[in-house]
Amino acid sequence: MSGIGSTIAQGMAFGTGSAMAHRAVDAVMGPRTIQHETVVGEAAASMTPMDNAADDKCGNPSKAFQDCINHYGSDISKCQFYLDMLNECRRGGAGAGATL
Repeated sequence: MSGIGSTIAQGMAFGTGSAMAHRAVDAVMGPRTIQHETVVGEAAASMTPMDNAADDKCGNPSKAFQDCINHYGSDISKCQFYLDMLNECRRGGAGAGATL
């Protein structure tokens, strides 16, 4: 049992020393920060030209829909109202160019 006990003690000492070394480096260099970057896929990039063409007359509904998507992410059902407005505007309906 002494072999396992010494291994555990050695591991704890190594972990403590490592934590102390991290704190010392953070004190000298400053805290570590993590940045997340979003990579746009091909599908989203291919939709951009169509959106830019519609921005001339449907800028407000397009922006409202885009803001909703950015806010709710994958829950697109919460943005259905804005999508309907955008589609109506693109078809040239009565709501074209309406402000939000």
